Parts: sequence; C-alpha cells; structure tokens
Amino acid sequence: MPLKAQIVMLTKDGTWIQDMDLPFPPFPGLGIRIDTYEILNVDSVVVGDARCDVTCIVHLEGVADENITVEKCLALGFEKGVYV
Repeated sequence: MPLKAQIVMLTKDGTWIQDMDLPFPPFPGLGIRIDTYEILNVDSVVVGDARCDVTCIVHLEGVADENITVEKCLALGFEKGVYV
C-alpha cells in the first residue's frame, strides 16, 4: 500500500507543495525522479502530519534554490502553498 506524501520545496519565491504516492517509506538522501531529467532529493522527512502519512522537505538536484523559477515549479507539478 503506497504512502500518501506531501512534497515541500522551498525557493526564493515561496513554498511549493505537491502530493505524491510513494511505494515505500522515504528517507533523507532519497532521490525521487519526477521527470526524465529532474530529481528531487529528500532533505528531511516528517511522519504523522495531519493531512498525509509523511511530509518530505526536498530540493531540486543540481539547482540552487535561489535559481528555481516559478515557471519551473509549476512545470514540475508544484502549487504555491503553505507548510505549517
């Protein structure tokens, strides 16, 4: 049974969120491939958030957070949101 995961990425333009189903428990250092050339690296995992099984704080591999554009976040399936 997959885990319902909230994926959170922080950039200079704000907080970006998307929901995913993960086939196994995530861990820091895990790479989540979301596109042919794009990988999200898991920085930390929070278990037991109210709206999902796990929350993963991630960064886009090979790109400094300050260089990620709004257009890139939207193209990767993220929506602007708030992580509390």
